[in-house]
Amino acid sequence: MNHPTQAPVSKGTLEFRNVVKDYGTGEPAVKGISFRIEDGDLVTLLGPSGCGKTTTLRMIAGLELPTKGQILLGGKDVTEKSASQRNVSLVFQSYALFPHMSVMENVCYGPTVQGMKKPQAEAKANDVLKLIGLTGYETRLPSELSGGQQQRVAIARALVLEPAVLLFDEPLSNLDTKLRRHVREEIRELQQRLAITCVYVTHDREEAMAVSDHIIVMNKGGIAEAGSPNQLYFQPHTAFVADFLSEANVVDAHIALRADGGADVALADAKFAVAADAVAANATKAALRPDVFSLTQREGDDVSVAATVSKAAFVGKGIELVASTGAGDLFVFLPKARLTVKPGDAIRLWFSSSEVRLIV
Repeated sequence: MNHPTQAPVSKGTLEFRNVVKDYGTGEPAVKGISFRIEDGDLVTLLGPSGCGKTTTLRMIAGLELPTKGQILLGGKDVTEKSASQRNVSLVFQSYALFPHMSVMENVCYGPTVQGMKKPQAEAKANDVLKLIGLTGYETRLPSELSGGQQQRVAIARALVLEPAVLLFDEPLSNLDTKLRRHVREEIRELQQRLAITCVYVTHDREEAMAVSDHIIVMNKGGIAEAGSPNQLYFQPHTAFVADFLSEANVVDAHIALRADGGADVALADAKFAVAADAVAANATKAALRPDVFSLTQREGDDVSVAATVSKAAFVGKGIELVASTGAGDLFVFLPKARLTVKPGDAIRLWFSSSEVRLIV
């Protein structure tokens, strides 16, 4: 993603160039965004409601046309082309299956509408149903399937059209928590097996990190940051991404930049150094994820801040604390810990200085 535009172009390569979508409501829904998705990658558009991710997906699909800018698919300009003129398939949030049609009829619908003979369409449908593990379900109606099976039929109906890009609009939102995890694993495994370009929209950060090669984090119609799940989780550059992806504590700190690009930091009663690769340009704040803390020292580069427990709760996987410090309240998660502190207790919160990110 974000590779030079002279890189080789394959059929599933997708590029946005300064794309704007303005509905005339006073503020554009999408504000001049640019990105490039390479053939065979799964890229997630992640962000809160109203950030522009669904509008962006609809512009890829051809269901909305940009106000300004260019959209290229496989190196060809498709900016003004309608949905039917693009080699793109969309898996809807609601599945959008025809309730009166069998699984086979649902999957065959697209090819037959495009003019394919019924025997050919059924042969293609059988191949796709076998691919996604639904052989034997051909005659069933959607109402006779589980939510996960309905989702797979929706994916089969999209795949049978052999799209250059497969789009997912909040595909797991209608499933319960356990099934969500199972289906997202299926989607990722299928995408990697087929090496098909996918654009996936969700507001769920865990879902995004589990399925993606790259994530584009959107906020207020723009791109806040883009990168791999690891990069964005462990090395965010902005307060918005640090908070959205990992619920990081973003606090004021005194930051003195050094000649090597690193910084000396004073945070509450703690003083420590941060390496250059953890310092964003024009950084003014420090970000610490909730899971970096301990109630005891663990490593040589550990530092600590004095804190008073405000709230404490055992949540099964560990303890959640809210602790007040000289830098403000910190949200703390202590994995696999038992509840040994209570509100009002004075504690020291230890953390490794290498876990701190200085951000804007």
